[in-house]
Amino acid sequence: MANPTPESIVEVVGASVANKGMIVGGAAGMVGWLSQVNWIGIAGVVVAVLGLMINFYFQVRRDRREAVESAARNEELRERVKALRERDRV
Repeated sequence: MANPTPESIVEVVGASVANKGMIVGGAAGMVGWLSQVNWIGIAGVVVAVLGLMINFYFQVRRDRREAVESAARNEELRERVKALRERDRV
């Protein structure tokens, strides 16, 4: 297994915290709505939306990173196929 980079660790932790924040915010919003306490409901919704935005940010970063890695793998495979074809021609 490859050693994780500090950046990937931050992304994993950030995504995890964002997911938990969405769950807690949604639960707090539900409790506030059921108990008719407006500030609890509003705070819960704010926390849930904030968690959703953070989660979205980290998902976009992950998608971009995976696209770059995929392009690099595809380029490496093209080079290997090219080398094999040249070897077979000789």
